[in-house]
Amino acid sequence: MATYKQYETKQGKRWLFKTYLGIDPATGKQIDTTRRGFKSKKEAQLALSRLQVDFEQKGLAKDKNETFQEVYDLWLESYKTTVKEVTFIKTEIKLRKWILPVYGHYRIKEVTVKQAQKIVNQWAKDTDQYRVLHSTAKRIFYYAISLGIIVNNPLDHVMMPKRPSMKPADSVKVYTKEQLTKLFNYVNSKGDSYRNEYDKALLRFLFYSGCRIGEALSLDWSDIDFEKKTVSISKTLSQTKYGYKVSTPKTEGSAAEIALDDTTLKTLKLWRLNQRRVMLSVGVTDPTMVFCGLYKEIITHHAIYSRMKAITEKSGIPFLGNHVTRHTHASLLLDAGASMKEVQDRLRHASISMTMDTYGHLSKETKEKTIEKLVQHLGI
Repeated sequence: MATYKQYETKQGKRWLFKTYLGIDPATGKQIDTTRRGFKSKKEAQLALSRLQVDFEQKGLAKDKNETFQEVYDLWLESYKTTVKEVTFIKTEIKLRKWILPVYGHYRIKEVTVKQAQKIVNQWAKDTDQYRVLHSTAKRIFYYAISLGIIVNNPLDHVMMPKRPSMKPADSVKVYTKEQLTKLFNYVNSKGDSYRNEYDKALLRFLFYSGCRIGEALSLDWSDIDFEKKTVSISKTLSQTKYGYKVSTPKTEGSAAEIALDDTTLKTLKLWRLNQRRVMLSVGVTDPTMVFCGLYKEIITHHAIYSRMKAITEKSGIPFLGNHVTRHTHASLLLDAGASMKEVQDRLRHASISMTMDTYGHLSKETKEKTIEKLVQHLGI
């Protein structure tokens, strides 16, 4: 059965159809295809009739001239079932912004190594995501191989260009101890309104736990064990096509119990009392989430971004984005003498190489302390 759909292009409205042709006798696989670019539904219907006749007479001979766009449409449907919704959304955005504009119109079997090389060379000039873009495009060409449309992947033979390396200090932004002190002095000097108490508790938790923003915004009070002095990370706040929802954590290794210091626990206890008191005054009872809104609504990353931007501006320090809390936590751990392995465990990175690649340049002060310890030990 065929389905028809109208869509918008720069040239105006066009029609496409998707249809099932049959089973490939050579592979035993189902053959589905998409054709697009028709000016009317009638034109699409005529093209489908011709395609079906050609297929019946000549099998796949007429069905191997798909565009990259057509293969992409099929691949995307399968890919969607293999990843979390937030990952799918981010990948689709990259595909539509970077990959489809340069590959979409090509007949996939006609793409050459030379064309692919020019594309990745240009990406390398425009974005530091060029390796990811090339890898994603390559997966779609491999999908075309599995469909029997092409035999070889031209992207396999592309030479990966190098971008001018960034200075390590520019790759991860962190606050110094002095800047962090300035930030907390400002936050703690504010009144005891619901909003101010919320900010105090959230910022204290983020900077001293190293948790991701999404993990903090999905926390329930039951996740915090005041006796064991730990917080259990088992979920995160994820963006979906229809808004935000609490879902499984970023990776399997992200789930863990993290130790909390006494001051952070004391701050959270005080916040719990204030949260219940203020919510009760507006008729809301039994809040379960730690960092929700006044009426138990979910608070999003975007709201925290705006709040942190305003707070840093008023406290006189630069705004460095939401991730600065996690990066600063790692930096201060290293400055305090923690090993790279300890930082990896604390941040729940999949490998120590990831931690070293991200934070290795921040350990300069720690290295200086290490040599000082050696000199003091030897005494000569």
